[in-house]
Amino acid sequence: MSVLFWNCTQQKKELVLLGTVHQPVANFTPDSLYNILVKIKPDLILFEVDSSFFTKNFEFKKTWDSNENIATVTYMNTFDVDVRPYEFTGRNAYRLKIGSRPTDSKASQLLDSLYKNKQLNALDTKIYERFLNINDSLNAFAYLGARAFNSAETDNTASMRQAYQYKDLLGIMDKYPIFHETYYVKPDGDSISYFEGYKRASEFWDLRNQTMAKNILHFIQDADYQRIVVLNGYFHRYYLNALIKPKQDSLNFMVKEFYDY
Repeated sequence: MSVLFWNCTQQKKELVLLGTVHQPVANFTPDSLYNILVKIKPDLILFEVDSSFFTKNFEFKKTWDSNENIATVTYMNTFDVDVRPYEFTGRNAYRLKIGSRPTDSKASQLLDSLYKNKQLNALDTKIYERFLNINDSLNAFAYLGARAFNSAETDNTASMRQAYQYKDLLGIMDKYPIFHETYYVKPDGDSISYFEGYKRASEFWDLRNQTMAKNILHFIQDADYQRIVVLNGYFHRYYLNALIKPKQDSLNFMVKEFYDY
């Protein structure tokens, strides 16, 4: 009975999946993000990079002109907080190794060229135009401020946009032989078709977000932090929420929004 009572009354950890825009825009700057962090008062900030960006004492090896880096360094210099990486280790090198980059962008450019030259059939043209519209809608949230891109509406739009990008557009590419017959030569000398490279980019989107969620849950489960802020480009929020929110009861934590504070 006493153990059950303790479990029920134990204070839950708090997790804020704070969607961000990486570069300053009119309504979201390093100062904006810093002020949000001051309101939340986290004792842990999870930063969207891997461990190679940190010294062994978890200090940044360098600083750069992003909203997250400037705001986090300022917060670190003012308050007692730990900062840890949670990104897929060696993300960019891994993508080059498997050939998803730059093949994915080359495939995207080819698809856009086919569209502009009216070489897609009517159905594929409609799908591609729907993707362009959703993409524009999602990008527009970046200029409306943090509350706008930390919302269910934005998460839903991001989910639709990514589904179009990595499922529907991949389906279009599969129909046209040019994507299977055009190749990119990787640095190791091996070649990969535009279709296969784009397919691997699609698979990596899932792997990356699943890895990030796993690392976030590690800090909730195995580390002694009470209030955790996860800085993430807002395209990721819907995926991280979908993987993390179902774990709240079993791991005794709650997901909150920054404007709850």
